[in-house]
Amino acid sequence: MKKPEVYLKEYCSKLSDEHVKFLVGRLNQRLSGDLSEAVDFLSYVKEIDKWLISANDSDEFYNMIDTIHAAVGKEHERRLNAR
Repeated sequence: MKKPEVYLKEYCSKLSDEHVKFLVGRLNQRLSGDLSEAVDFLSYVKEIDKWLISANDSDEFYNMIDTIHAAVGKEHERRLNAR
């Protein structure tokens, strides 16, 4: 299995602009159902789903979500700066 940072970077680079904005918005705000919507969206990717399932406790799970948030945020910034 690849390191999470590697497949997160690959995954984020393949996302459409719309999906990047969706994830950034949900992971930044984390209001009401935002986190569950983001995790549901991410669960469709086999590697990310397996990685998230491997969390031993809630702290580890939320750290994983923070790692995803950072990767999506970097991709969002990269795309904004490319315009």
